[in-house]
Amino acid sequence: TRKITKTASACDFGNRQISGIGIPEQALSFAAPAVAVYSFNRTQHLSDLYMTTFVDSEQGRSTASVRKYRLQGGVIVDGDDDPATLPCKLMGESLQSQPAAVMYGGTPASPDVVIFAATNDGYVHAIDGDTGMELWAYALRELPPKLPKPFLNTRSAFKHRCVGGDVVPVVADRDQDGRIEPADGDFVHVVFGMRRGGRFIYSLDVTDSSSPRLNWRIAASSFGQSWSRPTIARIDIDQSNFSPANSDKAVVIVGGGYDPVHDALAHPTMPDAVGAGVYMLDLHTGNIIWRAGPDPAAQLTLDPGIRPGLSRSIPNQVSVVDLNGDGYADRMYASDTGGQILRFDIFPGRDPDGIATDAMVAGGVIAQLGAEGKDSPSDLDTRRFYTAPDVSVFKDTLRNSRHVAISIGSGYRPHPLDNTPVERFFSIRDSAVFTRLTQSQYDSYPIVTDADLVEVGGTAGRVIRPAQRGWMLTLPPDQKVLSSSVTFNNEIFFVALATDTVAAATCSAGLGRNLLYRVSVVNGDPVVGNLDNNVSTMADQLRMRELRQGGIAPRPRFLFPAKEESDCTGEECTPPPVVCIGAECVDPGFAIHPVRTLWTDVSVE
Repeated sequence: TRKITKTASACDFGNRQISGIGIPEQALSFAAPAVAVYSFNRTQHLSDLYMTTFVDSEQGRSTASVRKYRLQGGVIVDGDDDPATLPCKLMGESLQSQPAAVMYGGTPASPDVVIFAATNDGYVHAIDGDTGMELWAYALRELPPKLPKPFLNTRSAFKHRCVGGDVVPVVADRDQDGRIEPADGDFVHVVFGMRRGGRFIYSLDVTDSSSPRLNWRIAASSFGQSWSRPTIARIDIDQSNFSPANSDKAVVIVGGGYDPVHDALAHPTMPDAVGAGVYMLDLHTGNIIWRAGPDPAAQLTLDPGIRPGLSRSIPNQVSVVDLNGDGYADRMYASDTGGQILRFDIFPGRDPDGIATDAMVAGGVIAQLGAEGKDSPSDLDTRRFYTAPDVSVFKDTLRNSRHVAISIGSGYRPHPLDNTPVERFFSIRDSAVFTRLTQSQYDSYPIVTDADLVEVGGTAGRVIRPAQRGWMLTLPPDQKVLSSSVTFNNEIFFVALATDTVAAATCSAGLGRNLLYRVSVVNGDPVVGNLDNNVSTMADQLRMRELRQGGIAPRPRFLFPAKEESDCTGEECTPPPVVCIGAECVDPGFAIHPVRTLWTDVSVE
């Protein structure tokens, strides 16, 4: 039931420049590029980027390719300097899946990079990052019963779906020498879910880049479709709770997945049947170490029949925070399809099965920003979260107070052309920055709603007063947020999709417009040179700029390019960071040149 195939095919790294964007004509990419960390200097990235693109068709299976680009002078250019070559037709499309790039060694001048890409034809492909040659393709156990549809590839209203989750690499380089050497105890794993393809989460051991091995495969009975991007973290509890191989105390943290009941616009009247939970899995075995759920069997029971709790599925990545820098997770934030935000505190040294004051994790709902919690919600209220909470710590200088900002936008990802709900971008304030809350405090937590937030749309200079819990920006009727935001230098970057209303009316494919917002984490002000010289009524226009790409743009990503010349001096050796949205990069133009100077050695990355 499991098969490993090895081929000698080449997935071409060429592309054609269209309208100044490094995306091939008629090809789409909804996933962020994969960029390898420069393992000989972990404060920088390699200059090569790898993206999955696909060409849509009316058949059940679309063709795709992995394409190589280069970050050069803050601009993405063709990776192999040969724009005339054609894409590889041997892969199914990676609609939502972000590939992974892992540096196995080599030299600073010629690094050994392997790309791992998951595709909806049921394979995980390993591709040589230099030549584009496919090293192998791993066939998922769920593939054989689904083979007739992509083989026949007839015209279909529904696409073939098998594996569509992001590929998350886990790397242990024990001596930090930039080389994966099993004799040193080094390893490389890749972890991924299936999205629409199924409920399982997979882990492959790819320490030997030429020969993959299945670590584990898991689907709990309460799992929904496995949409949640895995987060890798370490938790500081007794070693006896882990498998013998897991000396790092490393866990895979995922949301419970997606319940297809949300494919319908109306807010469900009953709690979701699957997906309402958060799980910690042993990195090496996949065994469930701890979970939160609505049922009494969970280590943390958040029964929505008693108070706001785990009533809706969590298809999003769980954001995990190490607040004290000791390499272990202290807190988690999650978002769900009911517009709720949840917070969890992890208490070190406690047993996962501990109860009451001895519980390892305490948590609960801290915000209700959609239909959940309303007595009679309308379709306008059905804001859903399909992105991870963007968590940052900032200081409000006006109030001389420090807060955790939890920033997130709403949007109906399964139906991106639907403009029914009133979509918003939120940034709520969690003032218990370094304080762990007890379960009794969570049970009486004053839940944040829209009424507690300051609307900043159409104006600037708003002051968030002590009684207010943050701010929100109501988006224009045709806009929604379908990818996670990122906060950097006290500024929030996020992309809103403005739908093609003509295409929506005719049920045809339309790329729409993508708008990059850049706002202050403090109060949502536009980030401009001198706000005082700009009219307040222009604030909304100043917050955003239109990108050149259509479709569903991936989340922004900050890259710290490696030096371009070996004989560089001074600032030439530390090029300024750039923010990239897919294959389109923007110079943030920071007044002060930020440089990554520190990282934490946590054994696994």
